[in-house]
Amino acid sequence: MAARSLKEVNDRWMPWIVWALRIAVGATFIISGCVKSIDPWGFIFKIEEYLRLWDMVQPRSLVLMGAVVLSGAEFVLGILLLTGCYKRVVVWMMLAMMAGMLPLTLYIYLSNPVADCGCFGDFLVISNGATFLKNLLITAALVYLACFNRYVRGLFGAYIQWLVVFICSAYVIIIAFVGYNLQPLVDFRSFPVGRDLAVAADDAEAEEPEFEFVYEKDGRRETFAQDALPDSTWTFVDRHIVGGYKADSDVTDFTVLDGGEDISSEIILSESYQVLALIPEYDRADVSYTYLLNELQTAIGRIGGNMTALISGSQEDIEEWEDLSMAEYPIYTAEGTMLKEMARGTMALVGLHDGVIAWKRTAGSVDGEMVDALVERNTPETDIELFDRMEFDGPVAMRNLTLVLISILAVLFLLDRSGRLLQWKSKIHRLNKN
Repeated sequence: MAARSLKEVNDRWMPWIVWALRIAVGATFIISGCVKSIDPWGFIFKIEEYLRLWDMVQPRSLVLMGAVVLSGAEFVLGILLLTGCYKRVVVWMMLAMMAGMLPLTLYIYLSNPVADCGCFGDFLVISNGATFLKNLLITAALVYLACFNRYVRGLFGAYIQWLVVFICSAYVIIIAFVGYNLQPLVDFRSFPVGRDLAVAADDAEAEEPEFEFVYEKDGRRETFAQDALPDSTWTFVDRHIVGGYKADSDVTDFTVLDGGEDISSEIILSESYQVLALIPEYDRADVSYTYLLNELQTAIGRIGGNMTALISGSQEDIEEWEDLSMAEYPIYTAEGTMLKEMARGTMALVGLHDGVIAWKRTAGSVDGEMVDALVERNTPETDIELFDRMEFDGPVAMRNLTLVLISILAVLFLLDRSGRLLQWKSKIHRLNKN
C-alpha cells in the first residue's frame, strides 16, 4: 500500500522533479564547463598538477586537447540537459563522466593531495569535502533522471536538437580559443585589469609577510628561514610566503625579487607607461619573441616608460636569457604561481599605465603589423596609440557572445514552437474536414 502511494506521489510530481533536477544539474555543469573554457590555461595547470602527483607527465599539447574537450563537453551537456535535448543519451553520458569524477573526488577528499580540485576554476574555490558531496548529489540526481527524464518533454523538438549542439559547441570553442591565445575573457584571478600594482607593492612591503627561501648548491636545493640564510656559496632560487597577512589571504601578493631582496615597490612606475614581460615557466620560454620584446623596450622608452621582465627561475636562467635575447631591459625573478596569476601564456605581456594594469595578452597575440609599426613609425604619438591598441575588453566581448548564444537559442525555440503550432492547426483542420 505504501509502495502504491509512493508511486502515485511520484507520478504526480515527477515532471516538476525532473525539471528541477534538469535545472540544478544542468546549471552546475554549465558553470563548471564555462569557467574552465574561459580560462583553459588554468585548467591545463590543474590537470598537470594531477599528472605530476601520479608521475604521469604528458605533452602540453595533449593536456590542452583534454582540457578543451572536457570543459567543452561539460558545458554542452549542461545546456542539453537544461533544455531537455537528447533526453536519454545526455543523462548516460553525464553518468559516465561522474563514474570517473566521483572516485577521483573521493580520493582527493581522503588523501588531500591538492588544495582544491579545480572544478570551478578560479571562479569558485570549494573544499575537497564539499566537492565530493556535490558530485555525490549530482550522481544521485542523474540516477533519478536516467529513470524518468525521457518522460518529460524538452524545449526543442527532435529535428532541431542538433542545431543546439552545434551552436553551443561553437560558443564554447570561441571562448576557449580566445582564452588560450589572448587572455581569458573574464578574469577571476588576483590581478585583473584595473588593479594598481604600485599600491599592491607598497601594501605588501608595509605588512611584512614571513618568508622561507630556497637556495641551491652543487645541484642540491634546501629551504632556509629568513633569519638563517646560507653563505654566498649558495645560489638563490625561489621564495615562498609561510606567514603573515598573505599566508591566509585569497589575494596573491605582488612580489619581485633581485637576488633575494624584495624590490616590488621599486620597479613599478607610478606615472607613465610600462610593460611587464612574464615568463612563468623558463624551460618553456620561446626565444623567437626576443625581437618583439626588444622592440617594445625601444618603443616604450620613447614615451618615457620602460619594460621589465619577470622570470620564474634561478640567477643562471636570468643570465642565460640576457645572453640569448641581448636584452637591454632589466630582468628579475618572481614566483611562477604569481606570474601565472597575473597573465596566462608561456610568455605574456602586462601593460601598466600609472602603475595600474591596463591590458594583458600573450606575446603570441601581438601580430606582425604591431611589431612593424613599432619599428617604422618611431614617434611617441604612434607608440602611445599602439600601446592603447593592445587593450581588449574581455567582459564586453563575453557579454556580447553570450547574448548572441541566448538570442539564437530563443529564436530556435520560437521557430520550433511555431512549427508545432502549425502542425496542430493542420491536424485540427483535417479533423474538422472529416
